[in-house]
Amino acid sequence: MNNYAIKPGAENEFYFQWHITEKCNFRCKHCYHADYTSANELSLNELILIADKIDATLRKWNKDGTLSITGGEPFMVMDKLFPLLKHINSLETIIHFDLLTNGSLLDEATISELKEFRKLRRVQVSLEAGNQKLNDRIRGKGSFEKTLSAIRLLKENGFHVAVMMTISHMNKNEVEPLIELLKKNSVDTFSAERFIPEGVGAGLKDEFLTAGEVREVFQKIYSIAMKEDKIRLLLYRPLFALLDGNDPTVGALCSVGNNALTIMHDGTIYPCRRLPIPIGNSMTDSFYKVWYTSEILWNVRNQKKIKGKCADCDLIPVCRGCRAIAYALTGDYLAEDPQCWK
Repeated sequence: MNNYAIKPGAENEFYFQWHITEKCNFRCKHCYHADYTSANELSLNELILIADKIDATLRKWNKDGTLSITGGEPFMVMDKLFPLLKHINSLETIIHFDLLTNGSLLDEATISELKEFRKLRRVQVSLEAGNQKLNDRIRGKGSFEKTLSAIRLLKENGFHVAVMMTISHMNKNEVEPLIELLKKNSVDTFSAERFIPEGVGAGLKDEFLTAGEVREVFQKIYSIAMKEDKIRLLLYRPLFALLDGNDPTVGALCSVGNNALTIMHDGTIYPCRRLPIPIGNSMTDSFYKVWYTSEILWNVRNQKKIKGKCADCDLIPVCRGCRAIAYALTGDYLAEDPQCWK
């Protein structure tokens, strides 16, 4: 008997970011991966087992599940990717999933296969600038045209396309030019992440934005979002709440300990991909156990343990800063967000 029912509202959703491989055909300067060997990468059967554990956990919690399937570059392991997506697509607890890719391996045949997945909500690619030269300096030669070609192919086939930008010193002035380019190519949504110096990007600490620079960039994004109707700008990130703490569409709590977990290529569970502290393994631990017994998650949930100016901030119910940035810069995931300008 089927007793699972879809429930309305984002508060009933639980999110998994799932990195099924660390293999990648790009070498972006700011990448959070430390290497691309993908050692101990799980087999298809193991991935299917984890998908079933996700399903069982969501049933136990009576939650709707959302997934982002990514890598590395997920299309480098197509022999696993498509059977896994087919299985995920069949799970009642999963209301939708997204694909995060660099887009370079997409072609008509691949797109045709993707059309079969009714729960595929959107495909997300990344660009770092509105001009080819700067984008390719960050993401590699030829990446700009490959990504634009992927965007056009996806849009021609009716897909919802999202573009993410990682903001650093290198491209902090490219927000507006990039958004204009995306509008011309009918991109549906745009989001911006702050660069975190970790993985191969750990050597780029000079590219880390000051608090004042983050404020300037976020104000620019916010002002564009308030008047833009051709492309949706996603503002669900810590610190955006500083711009308008009363608007529920602006800002969001860090997802750590709140409504999300990250699964790595070898089954390791992180609080989030950019906070690379192992809190369990999805092959040997239940998600239930990890969620309710991880000291790290409980520390983050306890606002009295957040340190520095974050501890006394009136926006702590809607912000709390980014725990991953605090960890990367100070070694303490409970430290104040070093880019907060309040």
